[in-house]
Amino acid sequence: MPKRYTDTDKWKKSFIKGLPAKYKLLWLYILDDCCHAGIWETDFEVASIRIGSKVTEKEAIKYYQKQIKIFDDGNKWFIPKFIDFQYGQLNANSKPHQSVIKRIDKYDVYNIEGISPIDVAGFEGEIAKPIINKFKKPTVEQIEDYCNERSNTVNANKYYVFYESKGWVVGKSKMKDWKAAVRNWESSSSNNKAYPTSKVESQLTSWKKARDIIKNQ
Repeated sequence: MPKRYTDTDKWKKSFIKGLPAKYKLLWLYILDDCCHAGIWETDFEVASIRIGSKVTEKEAIKYYQKQIKIFDDGNKWFIPKFIDFQYGQLNANSKPHQSVIKRIDKYDVYNIEGISPIDVAGFEGEIAKPIINKFKKPTVEQIEDYCNERSNTVNANKYYVFYESKGWVVGKSKMKDWKAAVRNWESSSSNNKAYPTSKVESQLTSWKKARDIIKNQ
């Protein structure tokens, strides 16, 4: 049976101290019942039976809203601080960490809105910090406005058509920040050279390599 670390200072923290007794117990149950990547498949009926007190999803969300991220139409909760507390920085070359990385990749955890970057030591020791903010495709007008704001010479329509044709992919990864890509175009737009790889693209490529290493093992 797997074992986990526990925070012995939790009883001194304002979050725990402010919870009603049964929701303190529910929180401890969730930390035990969630998977090794900090993802809990919600089941309040079973949770109520196991902790010996009736608890509801509505009340739980009210008390835990700053500690969880809800996804999959409410069927799953992700606890952002779980991975950092249990493992520290994840390493793609560490066997105990590989199944955790596979799980967060499976559920696309790093694309849940509001999640902070998850550090992963990846290919050849490089550190990959995926951009977590959920991507929303810009309009040509938004691109033009941003280019005007920066007073650059990037052709907004050309930029839009280029990435629209590629499915808003940078290298082999989905675009995370279209403004960063615009800034990357600034140095190449005047002479129409191939667009260089940005720092963001390099980080995402590193993350992709780390995932590929795991999948091929």
